[in-house]
Order: sequence, then C-alpha cells, then structure tokens
Amino acid sequence: MLRLLLERLEARDAAEQPITVGLAGAGRFGTSVAAQIAQIDGLRLAAVADPNVDNACEALKAAGWADGQWQQCDSASKARDAIASGAAVLAPDAEVLESAPIEVLVEATGTPEVAARNAWGALRQGQHVVMVTVEADVSCGWALAREARRQGVVYSLAAGDQPVAIMELFDWANALGLEVVAIGRGTRRYPADRHGDPDRALARLGYDTEATVRLRLNAQMYNSFRDGSKAQIEMCAVSNMTGLPPDRRGMHEPSAGLNELADLFARTESGGLLDGDGVVDLANGVGPDGESELPENIADGVWAVVTSADGHIREDMRIHGTRVSADGQRMALFREYHLCGIETPLSIAQAALLGASSGLPLETPTSEVLAYAKRDLRPGDTLDGSGGRMVYGLIDRAETLEAEGVLPLGLSYGALVREAVAADRPIPVGAVEVNEASFVARLRAMAGER
Repeated sequence: MLRLLLERLEARDAAEQPITVGLAGAGRFGTSVAAQIAQIDGLRLAAVADPNVDNACEALKAAGWADGQWQQCDSASKARDAIASGAAVLAPDAEVLESAPIEVLVEATGTPEVAARNAWGALRQGQHVVMVTVEADVSCGWALAREARRQGVVYSLAAGDQPVAIMELFDWANALGLEVVAIGRGTRRYPADRHGDPDRALARLGYDTEATVRLRLNAQMYNSFRDGSKAQIEMCAVSNMTGLPPDRRGMHEPSAGLNELADLFARTESGGLLDGDGVVDLANGVGPDGESELPENIADGVWAVVTSADGHIREDMRIHGTRVSADGQRMALFREYHLCGIETPLSIAQAALLGASSGLPLETPTSEVLAYAKRDLRPGDTLDGSGGRMVYGLIDRAETLEAEGVLPLGLSYGALVREAVAADRPIPVGAVEVNEASFVARLRAMAGER
C-alpha cells in the first residue's frame, strides 16, 4: 500500500495538483501534522482554522508558508477565493472552510463538541475527515462514520496516534490468520495520578514553563494522559474499531515489561490475568512498587499478544526472535514508539487517493468510556470533561452504560451537577443536566436511529 500511495502522491505532484488539506486546531499535534505535510510532495496544507491567530500562523509557517502568503478569512466565500488565488487561509473556525476547495480536513482541536461539529460539517460538504480528537470519536464516531458512508467520503482516525498504530498490529495479525489474545498500548501511570489536577500536570510530566509556551501544550489534555483517561479513551476507540471488548471495567493495566506481555495477557487457567481471549488492555511501565519504571517497558508504544492453533507456527514463534510466553503458546508483537502527527499524512493520502480509512468504528459501539467523579461532586458544580478537575474516565462494555445509567465521558463537558456524587463513583446520568446545545448528544441520538 505504501508503494501505491507514493506513486499516486508523485503523480499528483507531477500534475501540480496536490491534495489540499485543511487543519482544524493548531496546537502541538496539529502543528506537527502541518510540519510533516511540508515534507511530502503531493500534499499541501491550504488552510488552518484556530481562534488563536498566533497558533494558526505557527502551523502555516511549519507547513512552509511565509509571512504574507496567507489571508485571514472570516467567510466561506473569502476562503474559496483565497485558496483559488494560491494563498493559504487562516480562519477563526472550521465552519469557514466547509465549502472551500479542501479534500481532507484534519480535526485536531482536542475538544469533542467542537470536533464533532467540525467533522460533521466537513463530511456533509463531501470532504474526507481525519480525526485526531479521539475524545469525539469514542463519543459519536460511529455516527460520523455512518455519515461518511452516506456522503461517499472517508472518516478515519489518524495514523501515528496509538489507536491506529494498534490497528496496524491487529490487521497484520488477522491477515496472517493469527489469533489475537489481547491488544493494547503502554502507559506510565503512578498510584496518585488518577486524581491529578491540570494545574500541576505539565510540571508532573517534566515540562517547564519555557517548554509549555514553546510547544503550546494544553494542560487539560496532558492531564488526561496523567490521570489515565486518555489511555481509556484510546482503547475504547480500538475496541470500537475491532469489536474486542475490555476484560473488565477499566481493564487490568498491569505493570508489564516486554518480557511479561505474553505471560500476563493470557487466560487465568494459563497463569494470566484474562477471563477470556480477544480483549483490549493496557501495560503500565511503572513497576509494582509504584515508584520505579520497569526495564524494557512499552510506556510509549503499542503491543499485541497473539497465538496460533498450529503447532508449527507456535514453534516458529519461538525460534525467530520474538518475545514468547513461558509455555510457548503466545507471542508478543510490539512497537516501542508512536509518532503523533508525523505519520498522520499517511491517513490523509489514504483517504484522498485510495478512498480508504486507517481505522474507523464499527456500526455499533462495542465499548463506552464511563464518567467517574474525580472528587466529591456537589449540586451546582459544572463538570469539565476528560483531564479536568472533576472527572476521569473508565472503559466498559457499551451495554453497561444504559444498564447502569452512567454518564458517558463525552457528555461530561459543561454538564451541571444536580445531585451529589461521591469521589471515585460512576456519575449517574440522572445526577447531571447535560448541556442542551450538545452536538455530541445530538449525534449519539441520531446514531441510535436504525
């Protein structure tokens, strides 16, 4: 596939008809995408939408545009004219870009409400969408994927981020007829992290003031890395793409180095942690002592534990240099890194040139992320969503959401608390008043219509 993509990108470049890309959200991830687009013949970043003008300018510069080569546009007609004239566009929001000559919109705002609106608008205009904001995907991605099919365009999660990196291992294993026991990503979560505060998240993760400003880091987003919500969200996205559920609420997330993966992610009767095969989970790079990091951990990477019913294949697993379980039954596949933003142009090219997605949710969600109280909640509190001060998320099978009446994490942004909820308890949907203008809620309702 990569050879085919390269040939078609080269053809676009030779014809001077590069794929025109719009970017919604010019934070750290979005700017990395912009910078990588500049390295690839056959792609052109034509527009950036961000209410922060300085951020948008930095992304355009990263994409190779010089001062004076872009225009600030506040209407669709101005954006169309600017791109037609060969200029780049700087817009306050993605709605300005919906009727512009853009083939692919990369949604990287990080805010599920905004991301859902941006993706929906682009799809309805016949633009492909590459979704970086995984928080939106797990909240209503199946509705967006359905709309993409209706419009004859592509909805895709972004290559380079963990969910698609995991999907690449999953697809490789399935294409070879191997049996997937468990798939997941690494984490680096310490015992007190679940209740982490965004005000202290960046320092806790090692970023000083200079780095925070230079890299334009979002403290709440980075706090979702620290408190574990992001990993739960990303594995929910993987679950909804593959149909593999979590083995239990929140998953096991054991301390595990590379050599332990194939032994821990096995059925209990084989000495492992799992009640069943074919699940999503996490491997924590922090040791059982809660203080030190494990040697050869996979905190920044992705993994899959696979097996085969054929004895010859299992023997080959042992002799070809893989990490194999002590009983010789399972093999760990892994990639110790993921390249956020750098690989995303592959999803852009796949969508525009092949009409293919790097990964998208199935028609019906397998899992949901449940909203949990990070502290005691009182009537009158306003929930602040993933990575905030009041809420964290845990994955569970989708049917438990309705069965137990729990608020999905994606609807916890701006929801008003009406009834007290104790810390570390799931938030009942009846205990809050969801924002009436929630576009995520609207898409979830539409997706429920068959």
